Amino acid sequence: MIGSDSITIPYLFIVLGLLPLAGIRSYVRLKSGKPLPPKNRRYVAMISGQVLLVAYSFLVAGKNGLNLLGTVPGVWAFVGSGLYLALIALRMQRGWKKLSAERKQRARVLLPENLEEMRYWVPISLLAGLSEECAFRGMAYIGLRKVTGSAILSTVVCVAAFAIAHMMQGWRGVLGTGVIALLLHGIVYLTQGLYLATVVHAAYDLVVGGIAVRHFRQDEMAVTQAAESLSSGG
Repeated sequence: MIGSDSITIPYLFIVLGLLPLAGIRSYVRLKSGKPLPPKNRRYVAMISGQVLLVAYSFLVAGKNGLNLLGTVPGVWAFVGSGLYLALIALRMQRGWKKLSAERKQRARVLLPENLEEMRYWVPISLLAGLSEECAFRGMAYIGLRKVTGSAILSTVVCVAAFAIAHMMQGWRGVLGTGVIALLLHGIVYLTQGLYLATVVHAAYDLVVGGIAVRHFRQDEMAVTQAAESLSSGG
Protein backbone atom coordinates (compact mmCIF):
# COMPACT_ATOMS: atom_id res chain seq x y z
CA MET A 1 0.00 0.00 0.00
CA ILE A 2 1.32 3.45 -0.89
CA GLY A 3 2.71 5.41 2.01
CA SER A 4 3.61 2.33 4.08
CA ASP A 5 6.31 0.65 2.02
CA SER A 6 10.04 0.79 2.59
CA ILE A 7 10.70 3.30 -0.20
CA THR A 8 7.86 5.80 0.25
CA ILE A 9 8.31 6.53 3.97
CA PRO A 10 12.02 7.42 3.61
CA TYR A 11 11.06 9.60 0.65
CA LEU A 12 8.52 11.51 2.76
CA PHE A 13 11.12 11.91 5.50
CA ILE A 14 13.64 13.38 3.08
CA VAL A 15 11.27 15.71 1.20
CA LEU A 16 9.15 16.87 4.14
CA GLY A 17 11.83 16.67 6.84
CA LEU A 18 15.40 16.94 5.62
CA LEU A 19 14.83 19.51 2.85
CA PRO A 20 13.17 22.00 5.23
CA LEU A 21 15.97 21.39 7.75
CA ALA A 22 18.49 22.17 5.01
CA GLY A 23 16.64 25.44 4.37
CA ILE A 24 16.83 26.36 8.07
CA ARG A 25 20.53 25.47 8.17
CA SER A 26 21.25 27.72 5.18
CA TYR A 27 19.33 30.59 6.77
CA VAL A 28 21.18 30.26 10.07
CA ARG A 29 24.53 30.17 8.29
CA LEU A 30 23.66 33.25 6.26
CA LYS A 31 22.48 35.17 9.33
CA SER A 32 25.61 34.19 11.27
CA GLY A 33 27.82 35.87 8.69
CA LYS A 34 29.74 32.73 7.86
CA PRO A 35 31.10 32.83 4.30
CA LEU A 36 29.16 30.83 1.75
CA PRO A 37 30.78 28.72 -0.98
CA PRO A 38 31.24 30.51 -4.31
CA LYS A 39 27.95 30.98 -6.11
CA ASN A 40 28.95 28.82 -9.07
CA ARG A 41 29.68 25.91 -6.72
CA ARG A 42 26.35 26.40 -4.99
CA TYR A 43 24.59 26.48 -8.33
CA VAL A 44 26.23 23.23 -9.43
CA ALA A 45 25.20 21.62 -6.13
CA MET A 46 21.63 22.83 -6.67
CA ILE A 47 21.50 21.31 -10.15
CA SER A 48 22.85 18.00 -8.86
CA GLY A 49 20.34 17.92 -6.01
CA GLN A 50 17.46 18.71 -8.34
CA VAL A 51 18.41 15.91 -10.72
CA LEU A 52 18.55 13.46 -7.82
CA LEU A 53 15.16 14.65 -6.53
CA VAL A 54 13.54 14.18 -9.94
CA ALA A 55 14.98 10.68 -10.26
CA TYR A 56 13.98 9.76 -6.71
CA SER A 57 10.42 11.06 -7.20
CA PHE A 58 9.90 9.07 -10.38
CA LEU A 59 11.46 5.98 -8.77
CA VAL A 60 9.02 6.12 -5.84
CA ALA A 61 6.10 6.85 -8.15
CA GLY A 62 7.06 3.90 -10.35
CA LYS A 63 7.29 1.57 -7.36
CA ASN A 64 3.77 2.64 -6.40
CA GLY A 65 2.41 2.33 -9.95
CA LEU A 66 1.61 6.04 -10.25
CA ASN A 67 1.48 8.31 -13.28
CA LEU A 68 3.22 11.16 -11.50
CA LEU A 69 2.77 13.86 -14.14
CA GLY A 70 -0.96 13.29 -14.62
CA THR A 71 -2.91 14.84 -17.49
CA VAL A 72 -1.91 17.62 -19.90
CA PRO A 73 -4.24 20.66 -19.75
CA GLY A 74 -5.52 22.52 -22.80
CA VAL A 75 -3.45 25.13 -24.57
CA TRP A 76 -5.54 27.99 -23.22
CA ALA A 77 -4.47 27.12 -19.69
CA PHE A 78 -0.86 27.71 -20.73
CA VAL A 79 -1.78 30.93 -22.56
CA GLY A 80 -3.67 32.28 -19.56
CA SER A 81 -0.82 31.39 -17.22
CA GLY A 82 1.64 33.10 -19.55
CA LEU A 83 -0.37 36.32 -19.47
CA TYR A 84 -0.56 36.19 -15.70
CA LEU A 85 3.20 35.67 -15.45
CA ALA A 86 3.71 38.69 -17.70
CA LEU A 87 1.71 40.81 -15.25
CA ILE A 88 3.77 39.46 -12.36
CA ALA A 89 6.97 40.31 -14.24
CA LEU A 90 5.82 43.91 -14.66
CA ARG A 91 5.07 44.17 -10.95
CA MET A 92 8.49 42.72 -10.13
CA GLN A 93 10.17 45.28 -12.37
CA ARG A 94 8.46 48.12 -10.52
CA GLY A 95 8.88 46.55 -7.09
CA TRP A 96 12.62 45.98 -7.45
CA LYS A 97 13.35 49.69 -7.09
CA LYS A 98 11.53 49.72 -3.74
CA LEU A 99 13.61 46.91 -2.23
CA SER A 100 15.65 47.81 0.82
CA ALA A 101 19.43 47.51 0.71
CA GLU A 102 19.22 44.44 2.97
CA ARG A 103 16.77 42.63 0.70
CA LYS A 104 18.84 43.51 -2.36
CA GLN A 105 21.90 42.05 -0.67
CA ARG A 106 20.03 38.85 0.15
CA ALA A 107 18.85 38.69 -3.47
CA ARG A 108 22.45 39.12 -4.60
CA VAL A 109 23.43 36.06 -2.55
CA LEU A 110 20.72 33.91 -4.12
CA LEU A 111 20.11 35.19 -7.64
CA PRO A 112 22.34 35.51 -10.73
CA GLU A 113 24.19 38.80 -11.08
CA ASN A 114 25.50 38.48 -14.64
CA LEU A 115 25.09 36.52 -17.86
CA GLU A 116 27.67 33.93 -16.83
CA GLU A 117 25.67 33.05 -13.72
CA MET A 118 22.48 33.15 -15.76
CA ARG A 119 23.81 30.15 -17.69
CA TYR A 120 23.55 28.20 -14.45
CA TRP A 121 20.24 29.78 -13.51
CA VAL A 122 18.45 28.56 -16.63
CA PRO A 123 18.90 24.82 -15.87
CA ILE A 124 18.31 25.55 -12.17
CA SER A 125 14.95 27.13 -13.01
CA LEU A 126 13.88 24.36 -15.38
CA LEU A 127 14.90 21.64 -12.95
CA ALA A 128 13.35 23.45 -9.98
CA GLY A 129 10.03 23.50 -11.80
CA LEU A 130 10.22 19.78 -12.49
CA SER A 131 11.84 18.50 -9.30
CA GLU A 132 9.90 20.57 -6.77
CA GLU A 133 6.54 20.00 -8.45
CA CYS A 134 7.17 16.26 -8.70
CA ALA A 135 8.11 16.23 -5.02
CA PHE A 136 5.99 18.73 -3.10
CA ARG A 137 2.89 18.83 -5.32
CA GLY A 138 3.34 15.28 -6.57
CA MET A 139 4.77 12.27 -4.78
CA ALA A 140 5.09 13.73 -1.27
CA TYR A 141 1.54 15.06 -1.35
CA ILE A 142 0.11 11.80 -2.71
CA GLY A 143 2.04 9.68 -0.22
CA LEU A 144 1.15 11.86 2.76
CA ARG A 145 -2.52 11.98 1.77
CA LYS A 146 -2.61 8.18 1.72
CA VAL A 147 -0.96 8.05 5.13
CA THR A 148 -3.13 10.70 6.81
CA GLY A 149 -6.33 10.33 4.80
CA SER A 150 -6.59 14.13 4.70
CA ALA A 151 -6.05 16.24 1.59
CA ILE A 152 -6.13 19.46 3.63
CA LEU A 153 -3.53 18.32 6.15
CA SER A 154 -1.32 16.97 3.37
CA THR A 155 -1.53 20.28 1.52
CA VAL A 156 -0.69 22.28 4.64
CA VAL A 157 2.32 20.09 5.45
CA CYS A 158 3.62 20.18 1.87
CA VAL A 159 3.17 23.96 1.64
CA ALA A 160 4.96 24.49 4.97
CA ALA A 161 7.81 22.15 4.04
CA PHE A 162 8.24 23.81 0.64
CA ALA A 163 8.25 27.30 2.16
CA ILE A 164 10.71 26.42 4.96
CA ALA A 165 13.00 24.71 2.44
CA HIS A 166 13.37 28.20 0.91
CA MET A 167 14.13 29.91 4.24
CA MET A 168 17.44 31.22 2.92
CA GLN A 169 15.26 33.92 1.31
CA GLY A 170 14.30 35.19 4.79
CA TRP A 171 10.96 35.14 6.58
CA ARG A 172 9.25 37.35 4.02
CA GLY A 173 10.51 34.98 1.36
CA VAL A 174 9.09 32.03 3.30
CA LEU A 175 5.65 33.67 3.41
CA GLY A 176 5.78 34.56 -0.27
CA THR A 177 6.93 31.07 -1.19
CA GLY A 178 4.08 29.62 0.87
CA VAL A 179 1.54 31.66 -1.10
CA ILE A 180 3.10 30.52 -4.38
CA ALA A 181 2.98 26.92 -3.15
CA LEU A 182 -0.76 27.23 -2.43
CA LEU A 183 -1.36 28.62 -5.92
CA LEU A 184 0.61 25.76 -7.46
CA HIS A 185 -1.37 23.21 -5.45
CA GLY A 186 -4.50 24.85 -6.82
CA ILE A 187 -3.22 24.55 -10.37
CA VAL A 188 -2.45 20.85 -9.85
CA TYR A 189 -5.92 20.28 -8.39
CA LEU A 190 -7.67 22.08 -11.26
CA THR A 191 -5.63 20.47 -14.05
CA GLN A 192 -5.21 17.03 -12.42
CA GLY A 193 -1.56 17.01 -13.39
CA LEU A 194 1.84 18.59 -12.84
CA TYR A 195 2.45 19.87 -16.37
CA LEU A 196 1.08 23.39 -16.02
CA ALA A 197 2.42 23.86 -12.48
CA THR A 198 5.86 22.77 -13.64
CA VAL A 199 5.85 25.24 -16.54
CA VAL A 200 4.57 28.09 -14.35
CA HIS A 201 7.13 27.34 -11.64
CA ALA A 202 10.06 27.18 -14.06
CA ALA A 203 8.94 30.29 -15.94
CA TYR A 204 8.55 32.23 -12.69
CA ASP A 205 12.10 31.37 -11.60
CA LEU A 206 13.46 32.32 -15.02
CA VAL A 207 11.67 35.67 -14.88
CA VAL A 208 13.02 36.40 -11.40
CA GLY A 209 16.55 35.55 -12.50
CA GLY A 210 16.33 37.66 -15.63
CA ILE A 211 15.02 40.68 -13.75
CA ALA A 212 17.75 40.29 -11.13
CA VAL A 213 20.52 40.21 -13.73
CA ARG A 214 19.13 43.29 -15.46
CA HIS A 215 18.95 45.36 -12.28
CA PHE A 216 22.26 44.17 -10.86
CA ARG A 217 23.98 45.14 -14.10
CA GLN A 218 22.28 48.55 -14.01
CA ASP A 219 23.47 49.06 -10.43
CA GLU A 220 27.04 48.14 -11.39
CA MET A 221 26.95 50.53 -14.36
CA ALA A 222 25.66 53.32 -12.14
CA VAL A 223 28.48 52.73 -9.62
CA THR A 224 31.07 52.65 -12.41
CA GLN A 225 29.78 55.86 -13.94
CA ALA A 226 29.77 57.59 -10.56
CA ALA A 227 33.35 56.48 -9.93
CA GLU A 228 34.45 57.71 -13.35
CA SER A 229 32.75 61.05 -12.76
CA LEU A 230 34.53 61.48 -9.43
CA SER A 231 37.82 60.46 -11.02
CA SER A 232 37.51 62.90 -13.91
CA GLY A 233 36.34 65.64 -11.58
CA GLY A 234 39.34 65.12 -9.36
